[in-house]
Amino acid sequence: MLARLASRILFAPVGLVCGLFAGFLTLAFLSSHDFASFCDFPDEVILLGYDMSLTTVAVAMLLGPLMAAPAFVAVMISEMFSIRSWTYHAIAGAIAVALPWSIAPSGFEGPLFNFSSVLAAGFIGGLTHWAVAGRKAGLAPEGPPPA
Repeated sequence: MLARLASRILFAPVGLVCGLFAGFLTLAFLSSHDFASFCDFPDEVILLGYDMSLTTVAVAMLLGPLMAAPAFVAVMISEMFSIRSWTYHAIAGAIAVALPWSIAPSGFEGPLFNFSSVLAAGFIGGLTHWAVAGRKAGLAPEGPPPA
């Protein structure tokens, strides 16, 4: 029992970080087709400080705390109640990214991020967490395999 608790304390945060990273990669991949249109901006816009190059670190620093807080709550619920379903983790990942998106001011949807790509990033992040740590969530013993 103590070894299982120690493994859950280790694997739950690792799964959360892997899920956040997979969500960021999904969002970067889905929004990368719009980067070509930014080359049409005049040089004056870049000289004014409106540089459109987003780095992974900047995106992680901006979106990480917003996405990590609801995702942390979903992970804690799955650990406390031993929820091992992949559908729970996928839907919880989508809700975890939809909550910060829904409280953003209107007109937040821009050329880089639209709601469908943000929702897809949440699904992928939730499934990644399930693959890493969610399949064996909680301290309750796993039931017998289905016959």
